[in-house]
Amino acid sequence: MAPKHLRRWLYYLLIIPYFKPALFGVMEETALLETVFDLWRLAAAVVVCALYLYQAIHFRRRPSSVMILLCVYLAFVAAATVLKQDSVWPVANHVLTIVTFCMLLEVRLRQDPHGSVDMLVMPLTVLILLNFVMECVFPRGVTYGGTYGYSYNLMGIDNLLGPVLVPYMFLVVLRSSIVHGRVNWFAYSMVFVASESLILVWSATGMMGMLVALVFLLFIYQRRGERLFNYLSASLTGAFMFFAIVMFRLQNLFEFFITGVLHKGLSFTGRTDIWDRAIFLIERAPFLGYGLAKPGKVYRLGKHKYYHAHNIFLELLVEGGLGALIAFLFMLERCGRQLMIYRKHSYACLISGGLLAVMVMTSMEPYLDNNGLLIYALIFLGHYVGSLIRGEYVPPLGAK
Repeated sequence: MAPKHLRRWLYYLLIIPYFKPALFGVMEETALLETVFDLWRLAAAVVVCALYLYQAIHFRRRPSSVMILLCVYLAFVAAATVLKQDSVWPVANHVLTIVTFCMLLEVRLRQDPHGSVDMLVMPLTVLILLNFVMECVFPRGVTYGGTYGYSYNLMGIDNLLGPVLVPYMFLVVLRSSIVHGRVNWFAYSMVFVASESLILVWSATGMMGMLVALVFLLFIYQRRGERLFNYLSASLTGAFMFFAIVMFRLQNLFEFFITGVLHKGLSFTGRTDIWDRAIFLIERAPFLGYGLAKPGKVYRLGKHKYYHAHNIFLELLVEGGLGALIAFLFMLERCGRQLMIYRKHSYACLISGGLLAVMVMTSMEPYLDNNGLLIYALIFLGHYVGSLIRGEYVPPLGAK
């Protein structure tokens, strides 16, 4: 068996290519770096599959229920994409990236639960610090690109920072709690850096997630309020936001916050029109959906030049139909079951808080693609929260 520190660096090398800076795909000067990262990720995926297979054979560990449900959900999306668009490579890349990332995390969780959190946090810390420096040096962005000529930073446009920085706040606090038994100065410093990075680009979606994260970390985590908060209250809050805002359009009740704090209109920058169009399309193809949007081509939401439905539940239905939505909800249920079993422990509360912040953000942006890898990470960490608490692998309670 390789020494522990060498194994730690091996996992760093395996996970780093999954966090490829979005800027590499926009600037011509970084085309070589993008190719290097793509080849690196392909090689890492092969190694991850080998490690997963070895663990399954040698230790007789079957894929977890969360992993199986993830594959089912992605299978519906892949089937809809191939049948409706005759597009294979984009969806193959989409599916393999998400699945192999989660396989890597599951392998590490079963081998060294605490090491899995370190594997996520440390490479991201370097990336986030570099992005923060570049935001300070280039306050208007490094370059412009995309359909609308968005301003790009190292980690991408403003809305792409939220699904990385907000979950990272919870992960860095979780690592600090595991290693030091408390939230140390490093964790506080990185929460500040992540928050300031979001403030500098002022993404309303990211700001919503950041506010939830800060309120939770400052006033609930490891305090008396922790006893009143768990995955059930988090999921009910997420469901309330979906029905209140997306379905029943009660945003007038939050007009002061939306217009005064976030500086957005009550249509959420045209999202209400997008939701209406998405619902219309879902009614036409509720069972199969329409598949993934083709890169560089606007094809789905009528005259509106948008690539997705700007809400996670609507996007699941548009991409993969009812099958994708049901599989995804069952995946959340398997995660939530473990978080409720261990709800009195601070780790379970912290992961539930991270999922709440994610639910708030995904009410406006789906983040189901490679930009949302840390969202999938939170789901898997929640499923294995018992292992995180004990510091060694234990099968999730109730798992067969």
